[in-house]
Amino acid sequence: MNLELLQSFGQSYPEEYDGSLDSVSVAGTASFNRRGSLLAVGCNDGRIVIWDFLTRGIAKIISAHVHPVTSVSWSRNGRKLLSGSNDWNVSVWDVLSGECDQKYRFQSPVTKVQFHPRNNNIILVCPMKHSPVLVKLDGQHFSLPNGGECSMHKPVCKQAPNQGDD
Repeated sequence: MNLELLQSFGQSYPEEYDGSLDSVSVAGTASFNRRGSLLAVGCNDGRIVIWDFLTRGIAKIISAHVHPVTSVSWSRNGRKLLSGSNDWNVSVWDVLSGECDQKYRFQSPVTKVQFHPRNNNIILVCPMKHSPVLVKLDGQHFSLPNGGECSMHKPVCKQAPNQGDD
């Protein structure tokens, strides 16, 4: 085999450096929207910073949680953002207003959240100490893989009054 050819694919770094985003906090997780124009960054201080990736500027800062954000996920249409945190909460955010649409509290820290790829009303939540949970945003929830009811609290809020203390 040609050793030079194999070595060129073995690089563990990019060939070109495009730049960096100025940090407002320590990033823990990040996710691009479907078009790649916005980047949601979940931070260790509980905030979510949404960057306009085209201008490299901050589009919005959401004071989302009181503990580190562990996971963020965009809805298919890009209008909603889902966040999970070590504070045991999962929140659905309206991206334009920055307001909390819905909040769910689990019985352990949340390690991963994900919107369903085709249905914005279904989310997957992976709590640290329990089975993954499929949640329909109308209030139904099912523990995976057996499909039985799980012990998740009812939604904490439909409309969050102030996000400063959450």
